[in-house]
Amino acid sequence: MTANPSTPPSRFGWPFLFLLAMITALDAMAIDMYLPAFPAVAQELGASAGKIQQTLSVFLVGLALGQGLYGPLLDRFGRRWPLLIGLGVFVLGSVLAALAPSVEWLLFARFLQALGAAAGLVAPRAIVSDVCSVQESARVFSVLMQVMMIAPILAPVVGSYLLTHGGWRMVFWTLAVVGALGAAWGLRAIPETLARDRRAPLHARAILRAYAQQCRAPAFMAYTLAGGFILGALFVYISVSPFVLIEHFGMSPQHFSYFFASNAVGVVVAGQLSLWLIQRLSEQRVLLAGIAVHAFAGLLLLVLVLLGWAGLGVYLALLGLSVWPLGLVFGNLTALTMAQAGEQAGVASALMGLLQYLMGAAIGALVTLAAPGLVPLPAAILVCGALAALCCWWGGRRSVSPAPAALP
Repeated sequence: MTANPSTPPSRFGWPFLFLLAMITALDAMAIDMYLPAFPAVAQELGASAGKIQQTLSVFLVGLALGQGLYGPLLDRFGRRWPLLIGLGVFVLGSVLAALAPSVEWLLFARFLQALGAAAGLVAPRAIVSDVCSVQESARVFSVLMQVMMIAPILAPVVGSYLLTHGGWRMVFWTLAVVGALGAAWGLRAIPETLARDRRAPLHARAILRAYAQQCRAPAFMAYTLAGGFILGALFVYISVSPFVLIEHFGMSPQHFSYFFASNAVGVVVAGQLSLWLIQRLSEQRVLLAGIAVHAFAGLLLLVLVLLGWAGLGVYLALLGLSVWPLGLVFGNLTALTMAQAGEQAGVASALMGLLQYLMGAAIGALVTLAAPGLVPLPAAILVCGALAALCCWWGGRRSVSPAPAALP
């Protein structure tokens, strides 16, 4: 393929890609916009910090379980209506969260919000896999990731502004509006990409058989596990870096938000580099290169921390070096994983998301059990990166190259 890497495949125009990216980024917005509001929520609802932190854990669990539920629905009813209904559930959960009179109500609303956001993670992957080859889908997922990274760049700033000028409930009202806009736009713009003769019956035995078939696919599972390790490292970075940089190094919350946003910009830059590289190298090589740099940065930072040589500047530089290469990873890893799905793109997308988010949440929980300090974050990056590289190497040896499905 000789297309310009900065342009999307002919099947997708920029407006449609932006719509898919906005829908996919709902989970990131619901997390990053809400984080600055933790103290205010705890104070107003009279809850402990730990109880408020559970609203994030519940959201991650809802994302994982929701993706598992949507897979069979996408393969039975197509991609369009399950996605639109999921967006409606997200809006409902956001409204209930904005009206929450208690932390228990908020926990339920966040879980419902996550169930809706899960549709935005599963359905776009299935839509792209329905109509794109592996190389095309790698480009599309890379472009989607770049647009999606606008969310972690802007969400903390927007969340802080809303918190200051409208209170924490305004964060959820804003999320409800964004979800409603995505649903209205999607109702007009999202086509059905799964032909009726390719749809699977919605029977418990057939669903279990479909999930079991994907679990027995060695390359699919290898790439899925690799994504879980990478997502685990990312969750550790999101949850641990504020405590390290603000509490240990004394960085102001405002300066931390700038650092967080700059790393998101770095991921976008690396994603653009990925689009250029996959015109010249295989997706597998670009993927492994990104993971190698990610893990090496974690190793170097861990060594310097153990030697006592990691000041704020060194910590920031190497932490950034570990995050930026993920722009080479996300799109290519998603494309290679979905390329192993065969005719069950919906189930495969759901299973991938379910396992990866559960792994990410479990890894994040394990790291929180470690003693606080500078070591857990680089150690998690190193271990997760090494395990992800091993899974991708093995998955590459067992992968298959199915022909792309035609657009119905």
